[in-house]
This record gives sequence, structure tokens and C-alpha cells, in this order.
Amino acid sequence: MRRPISLFNTLTRRVEPVVPVLPGRISLYTCGPTVYNYAHIGNLRTFLFQDLLKRTFRAAGHGVQHCMNITDVEDKIIRDSQAGQPSDASNEARHGAMRALTDRFTALFLEDLESLRVQPADFLPRATAYIPQMIRMVQDLEAKGLAYVRDGSVYYRIAGLPQYGCLARLDREGMLGGASVDADEYDRDSATDFVLWKAAKPGEPWWDSPWGPGRPGWHIECSAMGLELLGDRVDIHSGGVDLIFPHHENEIAQSEGCLGHRWVNHWVHGEFLMVEGQKMAKSLGNFFTLRDLAAKGVDPVAFRYAIQSNHYRKVLNFSFEGLRAAENSLKRIRAFRKRMEGGGEAGGGPWKESIPPTVRLEQAREAFWAAMADDLNTPEALAAIFTLISGLNAQDDHVALTREERDAVLAFLDETDGMFAAWPHEAAGLDAEVESLIEARRAAKAAKHWAEADRVRDQLKALGIVLEDRKDGTVGWRKG
Repeated sequence: MRRPISLFNTLTRRVEPVVPVLPGRISLYTCGPTVYNYAHIGNLRTFLFQDLLKRTFRAAGHGVQHCMNITDVEDKIIRDSQAGQPSDASNEARHGAMRALTDRFTALFLEDLESLRVQPADFLPRATAYIPQMIRMVQDLEAKGLAYVRDGSVYYRIAGLPQYGCLARLDREGMLGGASVDADEYDRDSATDFVLWKAAKPGEPWWDSPWGPGRPGWHIECSAMGLELLGDRVDIHSGGVDLIFPHHENEIAQSEGCLGHRWVNHWVHGEFLMVEGQKMAKSLGNFFTLRDLAAKGVDPVAFRYAIQSNHYRKVLNFSFEGLRAAENSLKRIRAFRKRMEGGGEAGGGPWKESIPPTVRLEQAREAFWAAMADDLNTPEALAAIFTLISGLNAQDDHVALTREERDAVLAFLDETDGMFAAWPHEAAGLDAEVESLIEARRAAKAAKHWAEADRVRDQLKALGIVLEDRKDGTVGWRKG
């Protein structure tokens, strides 16, 4: 069974059902990193939102074909990679310096994604591998009268596309007709003809083209890779809100200028991340990478949960207090999972307000999916899980759940962890080792060998295990 999912469409400014072009398969293009430095936690918020988006569609029964690009040629990359090159360096040497920089930061970015349990994309194209496709697109736009050449560079003529400005809701009358801009990024007030192909400047790497040596503009890169790998009709295109203009607006112009029809059905954007109520800035001391957080003892999965427990379309104020709250919430879910994995010996008598566990479970599943299907409303979805935890913990204290009931709850936790990737079943090998150590500690205490009991306790602590003494005298445990 495929569950329908609705998302806010930036193009229409409405929450709408996602209806794939090919039934049962979602094509998803997400703008990847510009690899000239470490990704900061604001960047990572966008990639975590997109991972949740993809996982939710897959959990809902849809296939997903995901393309995320790597921008490895762009103004900032050229600036940083060529800084140490001599003025007479060859083009080959300049390309080599650029590859060395982008290879390094691509690898570091992918390490971050792995630490955050972000599923890899099906396609991970590097822009420099698609230069021929970019050149062909520019030629096509030129042939259709949507592009023109000036001093070896090629510019998009925005006046030639009636729908230009539709995504960002630009005032077409206020656009600067005939003016052009070479920069990859510019302000919303500068809605002008933008560069598709840049003539080579001294000190820059270049490629041959029909217009002379040069390199692609930033915007044409995603259009060429998206069309090449996902085709001429894409279900969802996603990125941060900072990409709505000019990048995504220009992608629409380029792609639809070539195709003559709508390219993307759903444009989905994630909001900004603030830190302690302020924009991130190195001068303020609130600029963090994932490695900065790890150095402070932060578990990347706790950071993942802190991000995903907030709605992707709301500005998120990251704080270490909020991160601690997220860690505590995760511990509660994991402890509940460990309790459900255990036996049913904790019951202590009648429970007058009892609702059958299967009924509680179905209520939770229904509420969870209703929230996730409504524009990924993660706060409501997680509330359904915590309501289930409260109800079943209270009931299990009095009337122990059966093994079948516990297994049904565990199946639901597996289902939800498929999206949040934060409370998986721990490896059986670890379970056996921990249980063995707990038994050794119990035996040492029974024999009043206190030093040995303390030694085993410290060994468990080193494994990150928190012991929980139960009312019936048994000992439970969870990962700390």
C-alpha cells in the first residue's frame, strides 16, 4: 500500500499532494554542496530535511530516484583553489589545484552525511563531469533566442521567458531589462540577465567552447545534470530557502526555456537555521560544523534528531539547551524500545484505565502517518510516539504486555526509525555482551564482592550502557 504524501509547493504557495509522473516512483533532485569548505550546521539542516523527505516517501511505499549534485566549479571554489598558483600556471595545473580542493571537501562532506545517517543519493554527479551537456544546453537556448553572446560570455535573456519570476514572485515590471550580471549569486533586487557561460579570465581554469575558452555559470550546472539524470519531468526539486532566488528561478528559466514545458512539479524548500537567536558568523563565535559539535561531545544522531524534530518550514533556533532536550527525548524512546525488547515480568496488578495495547498502537500509527503525510509535520508525528510511550509504560507497570504485543510495538518503532534513523535495534552481539556483564555484576553483588561489581559497572559504563533498577528487582539497560 502506498500512502499519499502532501508537501508545501513553493511554486503555488500551497500544501498539495505529490502526484508522481510515473506512479510509484518519485524523482527527486536536491541541490548539493559547493565544496570549497566544511559544511556548517545550517547547510546540514537542509540535507537532513531532504533525507527525512526521501525516507518518508520510501516508508510510505514509493520508490525514490534521488539525484544530488556536487558543485565543484564556481566563483568561491576558483578563488580559493587558485590563490597559491603562479600567474603563469598552465590550465592543467589550475584544474589540478581545483580538483585537489574539491576532492578534499567532497570527501569530508560525505563523511558528515555518513555520521548523520543520511542515505546516499542514487546519483551524485560532479558538475565538471557534465560540461558537454551544459554547452549543449546553452547552444539550445541561443538557438531559441533566449541567450546572447557578449565578449565571449553567454547570458540568458529573461525577457524572453514570460514565466520568469514565478517561483520567487518577482515584480517583472521592476526588472532591469538588458542589464546583465556575471556573479553566481546576487540580490533579489538584481533580477537581470544572468550568465550561462563565462569567458575565461586570467588566473582561472577553463574549458573549450563554441564561444572560446571559459567555464559554466553556476545555475546551468543543476539544469544540465538534472535533465541528463532524471529526465525532462521531475516530481520534486528541493533546497534551502536561500536558493529560491536566483538559483532555482534561473534553473526554471534554463530548463523550461529548452523544454518548452514545466520541468518540476513540486518545489520544496527548508528554512534557515539560527544559532542562539542569531545568524551564524565566525565573528560571533556561533559558527559550527559537525566536527565542532563532536569536539564538544555532541552525538551526531542527537543533532540529527534535534533538527528533524522541528518542522522544516520554520526557522529553527539551534541552542545547546535545545540539543540537551533532544538528547533526553532520544533516551526516552530508546529506553522504551529496550523495555519492549525485554520480557513481560514488570506487571504488578490490575490497571483500571486500561486500553488494549493494540488499540493504543493503531491510534499512534494513524496519528503518526497523518502528521507525516501533512507536509512532514514531525512535531505532531513525534508527539504520537511519546503518547504511545506514556500509555504503554504506565500499562506495562501494572499489566505486563505479551510478547506478541511487544513485537507489534517494536515493528512500529522500526517503521518510524526508518524515517528518523535514531532509535534502531542494537546489535545482538552487544545485547549478549551486556547481558553477560549484568549477570556477572549481579553475581558479584550477591557474593558481596563489591570491588568486582564496581569493576564490571565501570566496564558497562565504558560501553555507554546505563543500568536501570526495576521495581521487581531486575535490572534493565539502555545505551546512554
